[in-house]
Amino acid sequence: MLHFIRDRAQGWIAWFIVGLISIPFALWGVNSYLTGASDVVVAEVNGKEITQASLQQSVQQYRDQMRNVLGEQFDPAMFEGALVKRNILDGLIEQQLLREANASLGQTISDTAVSEMIRTTPAFQRDGQFDSEYYAMVLARAGYSPAMYEAQLRTDLLAQELSRNIERSAFVSEHTLNRLLALESQQREIAYGVVPVQNYLTQVSIDDSAVRDYFEANQSAYIAPEQVKLNFIELDLDTIAAGIEIDDTDLKQFYADNEAQFVGSEQRKASHILIEGDDEQALQQIEAIAERLAQGEDFAELAKQTSQDTGSATQGGDLGYFGRDVMDPAFEEAVFALAQVGDVTEPVRSEFGYHLIKLTDIQRPEVQAFEQVRNDVEKRYRLQQAENRFFDAAEQLANLSFENPDSLDVAAEALGLDIKTTELFTQSGTEVGISSEAKVITAAFSDDVLKNELNSSVIELSDTHLVVVHKNKHIPESVLPFESVEPAIRQQLLFDQASQFAREKGEAILAELKSGAAAESLVDNWQSAQSYSRDDEAVSAQILQRAFAMPKPQSEAQYAGFTADNGNYVLIQLIAAENGDIANVADEDKQAMEQQLTQMQANAEMQAFIAALRAEADIEIIDKTLR
Repeated sequence: MLHFIRDRAQGWIAWFIVGLISIPFALWGVNSYLTGASDVVVAEVNGKEITQASLQQSVQQYRDQMRNVLGEQFDPAMFEGALVKRNILDGLIEQQLLREANASLGQTISDTAVSEMIRTTPAFQRDGQFDSEYYAMVLARAGYSPAMYEAQLRTDLLAQELSRNIERSAFVSEHTLNRLLALESQQREIAYGVVPVQNYLTQVSIDDSAVRDYFEANQSAYIAPEQVKLNFIELDLDTIAAGIEIDDTDLKQFYADNEAQFVGSEQRKASHILIEGDDEQALQQIEAIAERLAQGEDFAELAKQTSQDTGSATQGGDLGYFGRDVMDPAFEEAVFALAQVGDVTEPVRSEFGYHLIKLTDIQRPEVQAFEQVRNDVEKRYRLQQAENRFFDAAEQLANLSFENPDSLDVAAEALGLDIKTTELFTQSGTEVGISSEAKVITAAFSDDVLKNELNSSVIELSDTHLVVVHKNKHIPESVLPFESVEPAIRQQLLFDQASQFAREKGEAILAELKSGAAAESLVDNWQSAQSYSRDDEAVSAQILQRAFAMPKPQSEAQYAGFTADNGNYVLIQLIAAENGDIANVADEDKQAMEQQLTQMQANAEMQAFIAALRAEADIEIIDKTLR
């Protein structure tokens, strides 16, 4: 739910809204946005009912979220059944417990805070201003009334505040931090060898029946993903601008009304004397030079003698001509504040130090004739007219596509837009066109568009490019033909069997190594022992991961073996392990470790708090409603 709000919101407010929606996923697995009462009760928490309606909506929201996360890997069957419903119901129960905890602790969120949050949410604004009618329309599109949304917003703000208060109590002792840092920077002396899978590929064969049997038993792995084709209408500022008819009379009037836009920028020429530093001594030096100027000494000569800007000092402090937005802001403000050529500023402080600045010339721009700037005038006129039409059309597009959700025809006809059609695409999208846009893909596979066959909400591809989509065609996922996947299955089975042979050989060698046999005599490619860190790039990450998981050797070397992702069987000899010196750990690494451990502790404390609430609560779950 709330796709429209999330799509339109930008900046920190957008992330805040997503954060509110995500709180229950982080803590409990799913959020509940209640849409109405139901006579069917699925649970009671301290006498408060949780209805089947709220559970069903939460289940649907969870599925939508997981569809967005998993993309083509999304399998609806994974998110069905009593177990999924029970897990989501547990999340709703914990939400209710936290609401009660907020109330008992006396935590409140003021009406002013809720109102300010809503008014500053870009999703509810038009032209940068909150619009109450638009606010109500956006909520209605997402299935909410203002009262429902505001109540849920208040609840989520309270839950977030309670979570922060609990997590602030988390800390990590210096002893624990140092011990983990020492382990993290540990060095291990390792030798290893490989039994290559390639040695056995020529020794295995797979018959046709085995390939067919594997396909029949694993059809779920050979699914052609679902595809969708969309109809869409798009509103684009550049297209509107290109279609505006131009009349010279209108252009000349626009030029006359906006003459100041077609004047070049003023350029000023200045010289300066710089004393570097921002302390009292630097200020005293520049003031002493200013006194010498006041007594009649030449600015250029003083610049050559005293200025610490080596680039301009030899030129008498001359900086040449420059316009605005070029120099340091304080320096520039002082230069453009001088009224007459020859004027000198008081000492000016910038990020470079203290300056005395002399204005040596002014080049004032002249108004350019219409004929000289006609192309620029036309460009700006088109943009102005297009912007006016674009924002009016955008409002119409939102209203008409929402009020006529079963078709794009009404909106397209009213706005004079063509209904276009995409090619079929999957949840991975395409490389070009609107079907390459993540927002469009999300909308295309949402329940509103895919199942309910409604128009999407207005999708903002940019500030000046909007689209609304509607389903044209949907092809459900299907099992691929056996003939198309037979070669890949055969190769996989050959690889698996060869890998098994390599494993059997490797395990036999491992047994001999543990019995005291010399590794060099058993493994042709045995690599001699070296010391490695956990993230050493000189050896495979898989080898390091397995080696650092082995018990620390006491008196004798330890041996282990495993099948790597590439099918090879790897044999490891762990000779020694030495903890790192925390004195050599960089400060930023220490801080990162401390933050990670603190967050883990905070999460644990939050879970313990929830568990305590559950233990003390009177909770009744009506199991039959979850079947």
